[in-house]
Amino acid sequence: MEVKIVVDVNKRWEEGIEHDPRSVEIFKFIAEYDFKFCDDYFCWKSGGDGDNGEALMYMLDEYFANKDNAGE
Repeated sequence: MEVKIVVDVNKRWEEGIEHDPRSVEIFKFIAEYDFKFCDDYFCWKSGGDGDNGEALMYMLDEYFANKDNAGE
Protein backbone atom coordinates (compact mmCIF):
# COMPACT_ATOMS: atom_id res chain seq x y z
CA MET A 1 0.00 0.00 0.00
CA GLU A 2 1.32 3.41 -0.94
CA VAL A 3 1.23 5.89 1.95
CA LYS A 4 -0.76 9.02 1.12
CA ILE A 5 -2.05 11.90 3.20
CA VAL A 6 -5.82 11.66 3.24
CA VAL A 7 -6.43 14.30 5.91
CA ASP A 8 -3.39 16.12 7.27
CA VAL A 9 -2.80 15.40 10.97
CA ASN A 10 -2.80 19.11 11.80
CA LYS A 11 -6.16 19.56 10.04
CA ARG A 12 -7.56 16.59 11.96
CA TRP A 13 -6.44 18.19 15.23
CA GLU A 14 -7.47 21.79 14.38
CA GLU A 15 -10.92 20.77 13.16
CA GLY A 16 -11.49 18.30 15.98
CA ILE A 17 -12.13 15.41 13.61
CA GLU A 18 -13.04 12.36 15.66
CA HIS A 19 -10.66 9.42 15.65
CA ASP A 20 -11.60 6.38 13.62
CA PRO A 21 -13.22 3.92 16.08
CA ARG A 22 -10.72 1.28 14.95
CA SER A 23 -7.86 3.57 15.99
CA VAL A 24 -9.39 4.09 19.42
CA GLU A 25 -9.93 0.35 19.86
CA ILE A 26 -6.31 -0.46 19.01
CA PHE A 27 -4.98 2.35 21.19
CA LYS A 28 -7.02 1.31 24.22
CA PHE A 29 -5.86 -2.28 23.86
CA ILE A 30 -2.15 -1.50 23.55
CA ALA A 31 -2.27 1.13 26.31
CA GLU A 32 -3.88 -1.31 28.73
CA TYR A 33 -1.62 -4.17 27.64
CA ASP A 34 1.49 -2.00 28.01
CA PHE A 35 0.41 -0.87 31.47
CA LYS A 36 -0.53 -4.32 32.76
CA PHE A 37 2.15 -6.50 31.21
CA CYS A 38 5.03 -4.27 30.11
CA ASP A 39 5.46 -2.13 33.20
CA ASP A 40 4.02 0.90 31.35
CA TYR A 41 7.06 0.95 29.07
CA PHE A 42 5.53 3.39 26.56
CA CYS A 43 3.52 5.33 29.17
CA TRP A 44 0.70 5.81 26.63
CA LYS A 45 -1.42 8.92 27.24
CA SER A 46 -4.36 10.39 25.36
CA GLY A 47 -6.72 13.29 25.66
CA GLY A 48 -4.39 16.26 25.42
CA ASP A 49 -2.27 18.15 22.97
CA GLY A 50 0.96 16.36 22.21
CA ASP A 51 0.09 13.11 23.99
CA ASN A 52 1.82 10.12 22.46
CA GLY A 53 -1.48 8.21 22.30
CA GLU A 54 -3.15 11.02 20.38
CA ALA A 55 -0.26 11.05 17.89
CA LEU A 56 -0.56 7.28 17.48
CA MET A 57 -4.30 7.46 16.94
CA TYR A 58 -3.87 10.19 14.30
CA MET A 59 -1.41 7.92 12.48
CA LEU A 60 -3.81 5.01 12.76
CA ASP A 61 -6.61 7.24 11.45
CA GLU A 62 -4.52 7.90 8.35
CA TYR A 63 -3.67 4.20 8.03
CA PHE A 64 -7.36 3.29 8.01
CA ALA A 65 -8.22 6.18 5.67
CA ASN A 66 -5.57 4.91 3.24
CA LYS A 67 -6.94 1.36 3.47
CA ASP A 68 -10.53 2.55 3.01
CA ASN A 69 -9.57 4.67 -0.03
CA ALA A 70 -7.78 1.69 -1.54
CA GLY A 71 -10.93 -0.41 -1.05
CA GLU A 72 -9.24 -2.81 1.33
